Amino acid sequence: MPEGTPHLTIVGSGNAPYRRYAMRSLAERYRLSALLPAEPTWQRPYLADWRVADPADEEALTRALAELTGSGPAVLTWGETVLETTARAAEKLSLRHMSARSAARCRDKYQTRTLLAEAGVSAVRHGLAHTADEASRIAAAIGHPVVLKPRAQAGSIGVVLAEDEAAVREGFALAAGAGYRELPSGVGVLVEEYLTGPEISVDSVVRDGAVTPVHVARKRLGFAPHFEEVGHLVTGWEDEPWAEEARALVIAAHRVLGVELGVTHAELRLTPAGPRLVELNGRLGGDLIPYASRLATGVDLVVAAAELALGRTPDLRPDRAGCAEVRFVYPPHDGTVGRVDVERAAAVPGIAHAEVLAPPGTRLLLPPRQVIPRLAVLVASGDDEKACAHALDEAVPLVTAEVEPLGEVEIHAVA
Repeated sequence: MPEGTPHLTIVGSGNAPYRRYAMRSLAERYRLSALLPAEPTWQRPYLADWRVADPADEEALTRALAELTGSGPAVLTWGETVLETTARAAEKLSLRHMSARSAARCRDKYQTRTLLAEAGVSAVRHGLAHTADEASRIAAAIGHPVVLKPRAQAGSIGVVLAEDEAAVREGFALAAGAGYRELPSGVGVLVEEYLTGPEISVDSVVRDGAVTPVHVARKRLGFAPHFEEVGHLVTGWEDEPWAEEARALVIAAHRVLGVELGVTHAELRLTPAGPRLVELNGRLGGDLIPYASRLATGVDLVVAAAELALGRTPDLRPDRAGCAEVRFVYPPHDGTVGRVDVERAAAVPGIAHAEVLAPPGTRLLLPPRQVIPRLAVLVASGDDEKACAHALDEAVPLVTAEVEPLGEVEIHAVA
C-alpha cells in the first residue's frame, strides 16, 4: 500500500462466503487490520495486522482495538453479534462509530418497538412475554395471527407466525429457546401483530444524523410459517407508489432511535395501510445484499461504511441502473452434506457469483431447527428482474449435492 493509505480496523469478519467480497473491496483501498475471535484464515491475505480477542469481552476488545487503531483511528464492524461491544469500545476510545445507545436500541427489538410506538412512528401492537401464558394473553389482546420472535436474536432465528393459541404456545417455546452465537437469550419473546404484504429491506447511509436511503432489496421468504430469507432482489424502486412513504418511515425510525452514523439495514412490510417497520439494524445488510447492490447500481456500501468511519463523505452516485438477485439453495431434507457442486451453475450466462456454503460433513436441518441451513448461493446480474430470474431459474437446477439422510446417500439436483 502507498504511504498515507488510510488505516481501517475491522471488528469481526463474519464467514468467508458472506463477507469475503467486503474484505476484498476494502483491501483495495485501505490498509486493513482486524480484531478477530481466532487467528485469521481466509482473512489473512487482506490484513496488514490483527489481534485475537473475545468479542464478548468488552475490556479485552477495547484494549486490542486501542492497539490496532493507534496509528489510524477508524473502526468498522458489520457483525450483528459484535455491534454493541464495538460501539461501547469505540466510545471509550473516542472513535467514530454509531453510539452505544443507538446500537443497543437497534439490537433490542422490544425497545425498538416501544420507542417507535411512543413517537407515533409505525406503531405496531406488541408485547413482551416471558412465559407461554403471557404470550397467549398478549396474542389474544392483539388478535390472531401474531408473530413471535426472540427479543435479541438475529437472522430470523426463532421467528414464527402463529394462527391460534396452540400455535402461540408452540411458537413461544421455539422463540424462547432460540440462540445464536454471542447474542443474549432468555430476555423475553416479542409478540406482535402480523403485518401482511411484501417485505423489503432498505439500506441507508447516515452521516451526522442525515439519513440517505440508498437501495431497496425485495425479500424472498420461504419455509412458512417461519420467515427464512431464501433470496433478495435489488432493482429500481424510486418510482414505486410506496417509495416516498417508505423513505420517510426509514428516516423517521433513525431519528426516533437516535442513529447518527453508519450504514444501516431496515426491514419493512408494505402493508395495505402503507409501509410499516419490522426492525432497524445498525450495520450493513447481510446475505450478500451490499454485493448485489454494487452489481445493480455501482454504489459500494462497504466502502461507504469505511468512508464514514474515516470521517469522510461517501460517494453514493449510481453509475448504472441494473438489477441483481441473490438466491440460496437448500437441501430437500435434513441430512449430512457429502458434496456440493456449483460449477455448471456458475457457467450460466448472467450468473455473477456462485459459491458453496456447506462443506462436506456439514449437518443441515431445515427451518426452524437450524439457522440458515443452506447448500449454496447464486447471484445473478442483468438489466432487469426478468433477466435475473431467467438466469437463476436456469442455474439453480444445475447445482448438485450429495446429502445423506438416515445413513443413505442420495445424489440429486436441488432445484
